[in-house]
Amino acid sequence: MKIVHVITGMQKAAGTTTFVENVVRELCALGHEATVAMSADGFGPCDVMHIHGLWSGLLHRAGAFAAARGIPVVWSTHGMTAPWSMRWKRWKKLPAWWLYQRRDLRRAAAIHCTTEQELEWNRRLGFEGCFVVPLGTGEIASGAPAIASERAEGEERVLLFVGRIYPVKGLANLVQAWSLASSRGDGAMRGWKLRIVGPDQAGHMEFLKAEVGRLRVEETVEFVGPKYGEELSREYASCDCLVLPSFTENFGGVVIDALAHGKPCIASASTPWRELRDRGCGWWVSNEPQPLAEAIGEMAAAGDLRRREMGAKGRALAEEKYSWPSVADSLAAHYGRIVAAALPGAAIGGDRG
Repeated sequence: MKIVHVITGMQKAAGTTTFVENVVRELCALGHEATVAMSADGFGPCDVMHIHGLWSGLLHRAGAFAAARGIPVVWSTHGMTAPWSMRWKRWKKLPAWWLYQRRDLRRAAAIHCTTEQELEWNRRLGFEGCFVVPLGTGEIASGAPAIASERAEGEERVLLFVGRIYPVKGLANLVQAWSLASSRGDGAMRGWKLRIVGPDQAGHMEFLKAEVGRLRVEETVEFVGPKYGEELSREYASCDCLVLPSFTENFGGVVIDALAHGKPCIASASTPWRELRDRGCGWWVSNEPQPLAEAIGEMAAAGDLRRREMGAKGRALAEEKYSWPSVADSLAAHYGRIVAAALPGAAIGGDRG
């Protein structure tokens, strides 16, 4: 099959970029012809067009290009139909929604979701033909250790955040929770640091640094900027636990990257990571400061051995469900079904209301 993936840009550290890069590579490895288009020049005849994201004139033009030529479209919403996301800057999105975005999604052959939660968001908006294929992780193939290494007595321990420094990520709540956890009287937090890795957006880092100062936790909170590739892998390898306190998260690929390194995780209940709790490899809690602080304190008090046991369970989960080859194989199966249904005599696509 020939598949064209349309995306507005390949920004580093963006989940959409990670998905497209890895899926295209693995589809090519499976023998398909997969390409990436970031402008109209990249549009062309293909068996299926896969469009990533919303709210872009380029993506709308891609949908129109495909519709005019009878090319079936798979549209990935990548969390942009989440209730929180739909409310954020609603005044800018609402005109686009009624002018073209709603219709574009309705006439897609299928809508790709990365979680059951996202599938439910899209169904509530009235969209049919949704299917779920998760993100994957490359950290398994890269040789990440199956379990965390043993810490020496008195060695510094690290709670790691990886992601954009942006309000939706819940970092203000995390800093407050860190301050609350640090005040525990049992000494469990002694020797721990919170390490925040990621690019600043909209100047949010300055606000967070001011909060860190106000709460007087400067000595145990580090802002280290963005890390990529091997440098980021080393961050996962050297931490003791990952935390993702987002207000909303379509997937949260950093979680599977940490699990692949054999590290337990703390994720907010606003993310789709109930599996952390269900599979015994982490905590799935409210991102309000108090319950988040309780989870951090419990994690620190669990001790190295217990964290390593949880990390081993997380590694098994990552191997079982979240490798990029298995993700691409699942997508290829959906593409095949959609292309077959689009052949003469089969009904697919069209404006479904």
